[in-house]
Amino acid sequence: MPKSGWKLPLTATRPALLPGASDHLFRRLLYDMFTVGARMEEIRRRLGARIGLSGPQFTMMMAIAELEGASGVSVGRVAEYLHVAQAFITAESGKLAREGYIEKKPDSTDRRVSRLRISRKGGSALESLFPLLREVNDISFDLASRKRFETLCAAFDQLVDGSRRALTILKEDAVVPIRKAI
Repeated sequence: MPKSGWKLPLTATRPALLPGASDHLFRRLLYDMFTVGARMEEIRRRLGARIGLSGPQFTMMMAIAELEGASGVSVGRVAEYLHVAQAFITAESGKLAREGYIEKKPDSTDRRVSRLRISRKGGSALESLFPLLREVNDISFDLASRKRFETLCAAFDQLVDGSRRALTILKEDAVVPIRKAI
């Protein structure tokens, strides 16, 4: 098949992303991130399924357990921590409460706010996963040093913010479908 003569243009303009004036390494990084993201999603789904939860519900349970403290954690704080909509946390926390995995009670000072806590059933379910969870995390994040881990954390903090800002551009901009060339 003859070549069309078309060449893939650069997909970024920041010099840091273009070693040797090429975006090849950047593209490879994106593809690797897509692969890791899909695999992490599958890991999350499988861990959740072991205790009768969806992947997002498992993540929510872990976040609640991490954040609840002595008085529970608000729906809004969990949503902020996980970078998801508050409505999603409200809906899923209702399901988890009905199944007995969490306790969901109104805040003592502001009845509009729901406070979430892990129940005994939820705590037992999560605890049953920890031996496997530790093994999975140790394998997934087999980094050479704490410094590399800290660098990865800092880089992902920036990527979370940058991806939020990029998505805002795509949501605001009317996307016009590209028609097939005739």
